[in-house]
Amino acid sequence: MRDLPVRQKITVVIMLIAGMVLLLAFSALFGFQAYTLRQHFAHELAVVGEITAHNCSAPVMFKDEDAASQILNGLKTMPQIVGARLELMNQDRLASFGSRQDEEEIKAARLNSGFLIKGNRILLIQPVFLEGKQEAILYLKADLQAVTSQLLKLYAGIFALVLLASLFLAFLLSSQFLRFVTDPILKLTGTARTIADHNDYSVRANKVCGDEVGVLTDAFNQMLTEIQSQDSALQHAQRELQEQVNALQREISEREQAQEALRISQQKLLETSRQAGMAEVATGVLHNVGNVLNSVNVSASLVVEKLRRSKASNLAKAAALLTARNGDLAEYLTNDPNGQKLPGYFAKLGEFFVTENAELLQEADQLGRNIEHIKEVVAMQQSYAKVSGVFENLPADRLVEDAIAMNIGAFERHGVAVGRQFAPVPLVHVDRHKVLQILINLLRNAKYALDEVKRIDKRITVSISRLSEQSVGIVIADNGIGISPENLTRIFAHGFTTKEEGHGFGLHSGALAARAMGGSLSVASPGTGHGATFTLELPVASSLPRS
Repeated sequence: MRDLPVRQKITVVIMLIAGMVLLLAFSALFGFQAYTLRQHFAHELAVVGEITAHNCSAPVMFKDEDAASQILNGLKTMPQIVGARLELMNQDRLASFGSRQDEEEIKAARLNSGFLIKGNRILLIQPVFLEGKQEAILYLKADLQAVTSQLLKLYAGIFALVLLASLFLAFLLSSQFLRFVTDPILKLTGTARTIADHNDYSVRANKVCGDEVGVLTDAFNQMLTEIQSQDSALQHAQRELQEQVNALQREISEREQAQEALRISQQKLLETSRQAGMAEVATGVLHNVGNVLNSVNVSASLVVEKLRRSKASNLAKAAALLTARNGDLAEYLTNDPNGQKLPGYFAKLGEFFVTENAELLQEADQLGRNIEHIKEVVAMQQSYAKVSGVFENLPADRLVEDAIAMNIGAFERHGVAVGRQFAPVPLVHVDRHKVLQILINLLRNAKYALDEVKRIDKRITVSISRLSEQSVGIVIADNGIGISPENLTRIFAHGFTTKEEGHGFGLHSGALAARAMGGSLSVASPGTGHGATFTLELPVASSLPRS
């Protein structure tokens, strides 16, 4: 290769380059086609998985293996799908098909969702949901080996044909056009050999072209001119370099200005975020305080009503009557029919005042507890961004009773009966006031739901039971208006409400507070007109690690 003539060297190089370029082009095209095919089929597999998972919802709900097998067998019409498995969350198989190897690979995956791609094999893990809760997992396995092999054979055949045609065409074209490259070099070589043979330095090479060979000829004949040309080129390059430096300085200055503008924008964004957070906290304060203020208003109204119905004025009249008989008081109390009634009247009046005083003290105590809760709610919201709430080990029934007591006036006024079903449970580790917020809001929502139905037996049932070793459940159920299926998935979203004067913050903040305490808040309803059931799950005190 080294000793071959220039014409042959160039011909060989051209053919090698053409062959390598074609090989790289076909390799890239094949790789892209294979990747596109894999991605396209992965997308189709994802669509098939979603549809199949949706169709499997009913068989999963009823544990119907025949229906599930029928759905999975329908996937055999796609030759790329070689295996499928539908299993419940406890890993019990409901239906499957495929080879034993495919079954073992599916069992070894154990992912929640997504794709697992190994070479030409694609494994799709698709969760199956029922009413927003994952109940099963669908595995679909596809093998693209056959499709990839067919594609490789097709591209190999096309590449072989195109390579032969390209090499033949390159040989023909190089044979015709190489003389434009090699003839000036051969003439310059002949001139140099003549000067070397005869030592005649007056001979000059003739410039036959204006390419690199012509530049070499000019350099050979006019060295001084070339030096002057190089100096001019150097000065031109220096000017261009200076212009580039100036442009770079301007770019640096513009970038600094842009960074300053970005810093100002970030400060404005932070301020906007802070104000939005303050607005959200203020919304929470107004909502939670408003709930308790309704109870305060009820207690205050009851106190005013009892004072209006007080018999203190009758006591004053009886005292005036005794004062008028001051001279013959004994005679009046002994012989006068009206005077004889006064001792019994005073005894009954005393009993009434004792009862009235106890009722007023009870309402005043309830009023004080509501006001204390308002103070705690405001304090909690004010410190929300600074420190977390104080967690205590508390009895769940006491928290429930406190929440019921804060709403008992509204329940009595609207004719709502409150039932209690408390099972023995351990203490819960919670923030007292956050739990009260959640319970008060749930009870008030239940009362509103009962207001919207025309029935006599309005009832709210509050149950306490142990859900697991780590959690206690507080369930609040009513026989009110209920929740439609389309609203069940949006009930905890911020801003969603079905009440005309609602703002959609209570249930959203309640769900967030329950999650912050390590619990959860969920809802279930058979539909409109069949009531609703809210479950507040709270962590057991003994299940938490001690710090």
